Formats: sequence, structure tokens, C-alpha cells
Amino acid sequence: MSSDTTQPIAPTSDTTIPDLLNGMDYSACVGLYQKPGCGTKPVLSGDRGGPMQIAVFGILIAGMAFIGIRIARSVMARDREHDTAAGIKP
Repeated sequence: MSSDTTQPIAPTSDTTIPDLLNGMDYSACVGLYQKPGCGTKPVLSGDRGGPMQIAVFGILIAGMAFIGIRIARSVMARDREHDTAAGIKP
């Protein structure tokens, strides 16, 4: 005699996988890089292409511009100092 009293749980709702590509063929989107039209639009701020990524890109560009300006100013100051020492500019 078996004393197993467990019964299978009946599903209460249908489980479906959401179609993220809106009907496109998934094999067309497989590759090393994400192809245009494949994937989903950004929903959260940290998603690819979301506002947080754009803000990080802007901060990065501003930092690179600041570094470039500092280098250019120091080179001009150094050249001015060398020219003054050589007597080229009064």
C-alpha cells in the first residue's frame, strides 16, 4: 500500500512567454551584435539606451573635453615660457 497523498497542483493561469520582438523571427536577431529592430525599448533608466546611459556618455565627453582644455592650456603656457626665456617675445 502506498501512503503518498500528494496530488498534482492544477494550473490556475496560462503561462505564456511574452513576444519581445513583436512577431519578428528570432533567428534573424541571433548574432554577435544586436541587430537593428531586435530587442526591446529601454524601460528603466539603467537599460541600454536609457537616460542614465546617455547621462554617463555626456559626463564622459565633458571629462574628456576638460582634460583636452587643460593639456592645451599647459602646452601654451610652456611655449610662452620658452619663448620668453629665448627672448623671442618681449
